[in-house]
Amino acid sequence: MTFRGAVVTVGGAAAPIIQNLRQAQPAFVLFVVSERSKTLVTEEILPALDYVPQYNCVLTHDVGDLADCYEKVREKIPGWLQERGLQSHEVYVDITGGTKPMSAALGMAGAEWFNQFSYVSGRERDRDGLGVVVSGTEQVLRTVNPWDKLAVREREKASWLFNDGYADQAAELLRHAAQKCSEALRTRLDTLASLVELFASADKFHFGGLYHRYRRIRQVLDVALPSQRALFHQIEAVAQHWHALAKESESKGKTVSSTLRELLANAERRARQGRYDDAVARLYRAAELFVQHELFEAFAAPLGRLDLNHVPAEARDAFRNEFGQPPYDLGLRKGFRALTYSAFPVHHQAASGYEAIAPHLQKRNDSILAHGLRPADRTDFEDFWGALLPIVQVHDGELPRWPRLEF
Repeated sequence: MTFRGAVVTVGGAAAPIIQNLRQAQPAFVLFVVSERSKTLVTEEILPALDYVPQYNCVLTHDVGDLADCYEKVREKIPGWLQERGLQSHEVYVDITGGTKPMSAALGMAGAEWFNQFSYVSGRERDRDGLGVVVSGTEQVLRTVNPWDKLAVREREKASWLFNDGYADQAAELLRHAAQKCSEALRTRLDTLASLVELFASADKFHFGGLYHRYRRIRQVLDVALPSQRALFHQIEAVAQHWHALAKESESKGKTVSSTLRELLANAERRARQGRYDDAVARLYRAAELFVQHELFEAFAAPLGRLDLNHVPAEARDAFRNEFGQPPYDLGLRKGFRALTYSAFPVHHQAASGYEAIAPHLQKRNDSILAHGLRPADRTDFEDFWGALLPIVQVHDGELPRWPRLEF
């Protein structure tokens, strides 16, 4: 592999560094030095090379202080890359020289930026094999950044994103991470990305085909998430919920219990992200969906579209006087009111719930995403949430919450 740059720690021995630089011949070198080792750069290392690199130095003032060494190295790397016009993949890190804290600091800082690491070992060491490498026996060992190979940062970030409700972004990050991993880990991350994409689709209310897509990857999930029986039960429960959602979306309002719970869970995710206007809008739709289902039960009215002939005969004149001439396409407030004309007392009871949520509906209407200019806030959401759940007859524990995933 050809490298244009190198970041190298410099200690008491110049020979290993010279060997590595001669082999790789990077055009740009960033030396990490101490007060004692900085003279090695100009007096021993550079004169011994068979080419002339352009170089910079990072001076660590306390070679025994890991935090200080890390801070100095980490501060220098971004500016050095920009100054020299280098990309991270064009640079290798050599942690051979310097004190142990210097090398550890470069390893930590380098892991944030670079993929290729090297260490100069040797076929022979003094002090019965426990000391420094005997000059002339050096051999350069190269390896990849284990954080990069295992996609540690990407997996951690994807976990955070998913568990905070950002499934789309988590899936994209997992796909990106899979591209640079070993085959076994790549297969695992691709499978997990496929799973997360199902949650992303549900989060955007695209329920069609979700369950069938899940069944296609169900078997390989055993490999991607080994020995996590409780987690599988949670995922399977959500998949069954997706199955019910798809059926309900085809029923045109005849059944809505799963969809209602999904709306509430979606609202909760938006609120957790601080997106209270979106969250309140979903609560409003949940209230509307509830009353639409009650209207279907009472008058066979699909999604609020009511036929006057389905109103009890003795109540039709009064109904027409209140709502005008047909056709009737009832919104939320009128929908609740229309339930008072049902022949069944249970719908009269449902109609009485409107008064409890009316103040919160007005706050939603005042929201900038509805008809007003004010943003909704956390209190608006929590108050609406607390008032709505008893009305729509949903308990908090019934919501289809996402399982917590660690990738």
